[in-house]
Amino acid sequence: MKRHIMIVMGVLVSAALLLLASCKQAEVETGTLEVVLSEGVTGSPAAGTHEYNVGDTVAYRFALEAGYETLTVLLDGREAAASGTLTISGDHTLQAYSNDNRQYKLTVTVANGVTGTPAAGSYLYKQGTVVAYAYALEEGYSQLSVKLDGVDVVSSGTITMSEDYVLAVSAYEKYVVRGTWLLSESYNDGSSFEVTVTFSGSFTGGTVSDSEGGSGTWEYEDASVNFTLAFPDVTYEYTGDFSDEDTMSGTCKRYRTADVAVSGTWSATRVSTTAAASFQGSQKKGSRR
Repeated sequence: MKRHIMIVMGVLVSAALLLLASCKQAEVETGTLEVVLSEGVTGSPAAGTHEYNVGDTVAYRFALEAGYETLTVLLDGREAAASGTLTISGDHTLQAYSNDNRQYKLTVTVANGVTGTPAAGSYLYKQGTVVAYAYALEEGYSQLSVKLDGVDVVSSGTITMSEDYVLAVSAYEKYVVRGTWLLSESYNDGSSFEVTVTFSGSFTGGTVSDSEGGSGTWEYEDASVNFTLAFPDVTYEYTGDFSDEDTMSGTCKRYRTADVAVSGTWSATRVSTTAAASFQGSQKKGSRR
């Protein structure tokens, strides 16, 4: 019995030690060393991104090839000796360049819905290089945003590489307007209506009609949805935007003549065709002033 207990205890201790070792191994932190070498420079580590454990000591040594006169070595942007060691404490950049051949990095991020160049990625350019860029929206997206180091810039232009830059390009996905919606509207005179409206046409515009007989046109420009419903004796105008793919809201006005209008607010929720067919409007919009 004692022998059996000792064996079981030994197994448990071994398992615990293995678990502790695996936990310690999982806790090891790593860092990267990005090495950038210009023309005319040779040495080690080679150009590229290398991964090390935090605390590792990395030796480096660079020299000029024949025909080049000046060697500059930068560690995390500060001048360093042509050879030496560094201790990995996170992510580092080690750059060595000849004469005036310093290189700068252009980091480009491009979100969904955007087309253009340069594509997403990291690029190295010699100091003074002029980099052209141009971006546009794909169909179904709006509000193109192009930022250089966090500052808005035009959608196409050039960048003169005099330092490291980050070019970030993004856009907002446009939701689909077409389909049937339950429209609720309230006006400052105390009146309110609930009707179904059906939008038809292209992705950006077309015709609209409601369950009370009103009809008109709609357009979807940038993030704004605008539409009009006209009856023989009264017109309704709406402007707003999406809060999610199935919900819109905004402001509206109702008028017989454009100079005398009643203001209000509206919201709309996308509904199925079956639900729309069974819905009954709360009031006759065409008979209201």
